[in-house]
Amino acid sequence: MSAFRPRRGQQLLRPHAALLLGEWFTAQRLLMLLLTLFVAVAIVYPLYQVLWRSLIVDGSWSLGNYVAVFLRPANYVALWNTLWVSVIATGLSVVIGTLAAFVVQRTDVPHKGLLSVLLVLPFAIPPLFSAIGWVQLAGPVGLFTQWWRELFGAAPPWNIYSPGGIIFVLAVTNYPFVFITVSGALARMDSSLEEAARTSGVGPARIMRDITLPLVRPAILGGALLAFVSSIDNFGIPAVLGMRAQFYVLTTRIYEALTIPNMPLATAMSVLLVLVAIVCLVAFRRLEGSRGQYAVIAGKSVTPNVIRLGRARPWVLLGLYLSLVVIVLMPVFALVLTSLLRFWGADLSLDNVTLRHYTAVLNQSGARRGIVNSLILAPAAATLIVLVASMIAYLNVKARQRGAGLLDGIATVPFALPGSVIGVAMILAWSNPAFGPTLYGTLWILLAGYVMRYMAFGLQSTRNTLQQIHDSLEEAAWTSGAGRFRAIRDITLPLLRPGMLAGWVLIFISAFNELTVSVLIWTTGAETIGVWIFLMQDSGFTGRAAALAVLTLPVILLLYLLTQWLTKLEARRRERAAGTSRS
Repeated sequence: MSAFRPRRGQQLLRPHAALLLGEWFTAQRLLMLLLTLFVAVAIVYPLYQVLWRSLIVDGSWSLGNYVAVFLRPANYVALWNTLWVSVIATGLSVVIGTLAAFVVQRTDVPHKGLLSVLLVLPFAIPPLFSAIGWVQLAGPVGLFTQWWRELFGAAPPWNIYSPGGIIFVLAVTNYPFVFITVSGALARMDSSLEEAARTSGVGPARIMRDITLPLVRPAILGGALLAFVSSIDNFGIPAVLGMRAQFYVLTTRIYEALTIPNMPLATAMSVLLVLVAIVCLVAFRRLEGSRGQYAVIAGKSVTPNVIRLGRARPWVLLGLYLSLVVIVLMPVFALVLTSLLRFWGADLSLDNVTLRHYTAVLNQSGARRGIVNSLILAPAAATLIVLVASMIAYLNVKARQRGAGLLDGIATVPFALPGSVIGVAMILAWSNPAFGPTLYGTLWILLAGYVMRYMAFGLQSTRNTLQQIHDSLEEAAWTSGAGRFRAIRDITLPLLRPGMLAGWVLIFISAFNELTVSVLIWTTGAETIGVWIFLMQDSGFTGRAAALAVLTLPVILLLYLLTQWLTKLEARRRERAAGTSRS
C-alpha cells in the first residue's frame, strides 16, 4: 500500500492516524468479503446452475441433454441460422459503420456534430422497436410496400418476414458499435503515414485501402465483435421477423423450449450459445494479431488529415442525410404513424387518425403494471449496480486490495454472455434455490437478471473514471491528517460522480426496455414494458404495441441526450484541466 508509506522527511504516523489506518484496513477487508458474497450469489451461482443442470439427467451426470439437442435437426438449423445470419449482419454493420466513420472523421463534410449524434441514435432505440418500425415500413401493408405498389403496380421485391429482413434490421441496429470504435481510432491516429503517401502522389482511395483501413483494423474488429455478439444475443428482431416465417435462431429456440416447457433442452442450448460466443471471441482476437503490429496511434495531440470532397461534398452530405432518414428516422416515424392509425395498413387520411390505441394501452391494467414495473426495476438496477461496481472498482484501482481484480473480472463475465443464457440462469438459480427465498414469480428475479446482465456497464464506467484520478490527490489529503474515509468522501467521490452518473444512465436505458432476459422469466404481475410490447405485437395488436413503444421513446431519448451532454461536458473539463496544467 504505497499510499500509506511515509515519505522522506515525514514523521511516523501519529497515534490517531494509525488508529484510522487500522480501522480502514478492517473496513476494507469487511467490504471485500461482502462484495465477494454478492458476486458469488448474483453471478457465480446462477452460471454454475446452468452448467451443472445441463450435465444432470435423472439425478446423475450425463451428456443426455446435449445428445437430445444434437438429435433434433431443428436445433442444427437454428445453430446454423444463428451463425450465418449474424456473420452477414456483422459484415454489413462493418461496411456501414466504417464508411460513416471515415466520412465524418476524415472528410470536410459539414454538420459533423449533428451527424455523429444521429449516426449513433440507433444505439438508444431498443432492437424490438426497430423491428416493429420496419414491419410498419416494409411489411405486407407497410408504407414502403404501399408506395411501391402505387408506383409499379406490383408486389415489392422484398419480404421483411425473412432471413434477409432479419439481417438488414440487425445490420442497421448494430452498426453504431463499429462507427463508435472506428471513429475513436481515426480521431486519435497519427496521420503522418497518410501524409507521406499523399505527397508521393497516391490517391485518397488507395490511401484508405492500403494505409488507413489496415491501421484501424483492430478498431474495426473490436466493433465487429460487439456487433456480432449483439446479433447472436438478439431476441426481439428474430422473434418479430422470423418466427412468423418459421425461421428460428438459437435465442428463439430457447424461448420456444421454455414455453413447452423443456428446461433441460433450454439449458443445453444455452451452454451451446455460450460456446458459440466464446469460439467467435477467440477467432476475433486471433484476427487482430499482435497489439504492437498496429501501434501507430500517438499519445500526443494529432490533427487528422481532412480530405477535401470538392464538388462531391453536397452529394456526400445528401447521401448521408438520406441514409439517416431511411435507417434511423423512418422506423421511428412509422411507429408514431402506426400508433395513430385506426388499424394497421389504413389509408393515410385525417379520418383514420385516432388516439384510441393510446387510450387502450393506458386503460389496460397489465400495460400500466408493465410501465410501473419498468420504472421500478430500471432505476433500482442502475442504482444497485453503480454502487456495487464503484466499490469493486475502488478496491481494485485505488486500494489495490488483493483479489479485487479477480472479483472485477468475474463480475464482467456476463457481458460476454447472451441474454437468453442469463434468463435461463435466473430460472434455474431462483425458481427453487438451494438457499435463500424463491424469487421466481416476483419482480426480484427480474432485478437479479438485470444486475447480472449489466454489471459490466457499471464497472466499465467507474473503473475508467477512477483510473483518471491521480493517487496523489488522496495521498495529499491523508498526509494532511484526513482519514481515508474523508478523503474518499471529499475528493474521490466528487471526481467519480460523473462516471457513476453516466453509467447509471446507460444502465437505466438498457434495462428500461430490456426484452431478451425479461421475456424468459416474466410472470403474471411481473411484466415489463418490453414484454408487453412484444406480447401485443405477437398477438396482432400492432397499434397498441406501437403506442406503448412511442410512449417510452421520449424517456429513452432524453436520457440518451443527457449521456451525450455529460460526455461532452467531461471532455471540455479535461481539456481545460490539461490547458491549465500546461500553462
